[in-house]
Amino acid sequence: MTRQAPGPKGEPVLGNARAFQADILQALQRGRREYGDVVRFEGIGPLFPVFFVGHPDGIKEILQDKHRNFPKTPFVSDRWRALVGDGLICSEGELWKRQRRLCQPAFHRRLITSFATGMTEVTAGLLDRWEAAARAHREVDVTLDMTRLALSVLGGALFGANWRQDSEVMAHAVEVAIGEAYKKFGKFVSLPEGVPTPANLRFARARKQLDRIIYRVIEDRRADRGPHPDDLLEALMTATEDDGSGMTVEQVRNEVMTFMFGGHETVASGLTWALYLLSRHPEVAARLEAEVDEVLGGRLPGVEDLPRLPYVDRVVRESLRLYPPVSLISRTPLEDDTVQGYDIPKGSMVLLSSFVTHRHPDFWPNPEGFDPDRWIPLGEQGPHRYAWWPFSGGPRKCIGDVFGLQEMKLVLAMMAQRVRVRLAPGHPVIPRPGITLGQEHGVIATVALREKAPPAAPRGALAGADSEAIAAAAAAAGCPVHGGGAR
Repeated sequence: MTRQAPGPKGEPVLGNARAFQADILQALQRGRREYGDVVRFEGIGPLFPVFFVGHPDGIKEILQDKHRNFPKTPFVSDRWRALVGDGLICSEGELWKRQRRLCQPAFHRRLITSFATGMTEVTAGLLDRWEAAARAHREVDVTLDMTRLALSVLGGALFGANWRQDSEVMAHAVEVAIGEAYKKFGKFVSLPEGVPTPANLRFARARKQLDRIIYRVIEDRRADRGPHPDDLLEALMTATEDDGSGMTVEQVRNEVMTFMFGGHETVASGLTWALYLLSRHPEVAARLEAEVDEVLGGRLPGVEDLPRLPYVDRVVRESLRLYPPVSLISRTPLEDDTVQGYDIPKGSMVLLSSFVTHRHPDFWPNPEGFDPDRWIPLGEQGPHRYAWWPFSGGPRKCIGDVFGLQEMKLVLAMMAQRVRVRLAPGHPVIPRPGITLGQEHGVIATVALREKAPPAAPRGALAGADSEAIAAAAAAAGCPVHGGGAR
């Protein structure tokens, strides 16, 4: 027996549209609290009605058990397609399956591990600039710097040394394209790309710049008979099916664009929110510093060190719980269906939010609190496979999750060695959902230099550190913001 989901009717005529426009994540959070784990919202956009599913069991139904009947919402995929073509983000059916198989070798652990050096080199360069800013008492734009860092890391992983000659042009084009895409994703209805508005023209120019560079690099690689770099582009160009067929040049371009846009904004968002949380919780930052000092003793971290940095891992996982980069996704059923016993008619929009589910009180005690130690009894996955899903789930789980986690851990470990990030007093930090979970006004901060880390202590020494030592280190961090949960 099925039933209709409950939910708010909203205002006359407008329904819940204004609540969604004002703060969609809080509207969904409020809906879950007041109506339960499947909520029906009336009067939003061209698709009626809109459903929200917040329980991990319901998310599993949609992303895993019934994924064939719940493809991505067409108008959302169309907006991505304008940027990345039929890359993994947009493709469906047999095309998606084939492309996923061909892309998989690009994310083999051996290749991902080899990118660690590039990750630490780029981070070292940023930290040099941050140390100069600290000495000059200048503020830094954490949001902007994390975006540039993540793009530089990904550019090197995609193109190897070829990235350097085009990095400035590509970075500017990516910034313009992402900016315009953000605006489109924030609207249910927008003018078609063919209408020559200033925004559409800016977007088209940026995409053309990127296409010109990407196609040139692909053609140069194909024409070069010498040894090729071991990068993501090479993995895409050399991947073959059992019958010997591979990707066309256009398909390679589409996946390069997919990785470029999907792979740097997510990491940048995750790192920015992690630094924001660490600045608000100096006691956590102090424990992070103590662990990296003990294990690394001032040297650069490598992938082989990550298993010996469990607190770094817990900080990353807890940051991704509170502020998952991809905080909102949508699906549209091809046929009438049910989720957790509620009717979901075909053609409707179904919203899933990791931001909301990661705060579900049935699975997360003190859900708004920033507590990395909650992960000690939970292991890597959490209390339910879909109670923590920052990389989506089911067959379409993010192909670059290992890359992103590795980068976040290495970057945060290096930052904990050299600097302390302090939020600029009075600067508001407000979540802004879009392609990724950004910040409405960015994150502006000051940077304080740490003293050089001491030599590595014997293994296990940190475990004996008492609470007074941790408190002293937290006080030394000098963060003016204390207590409370994440905001």
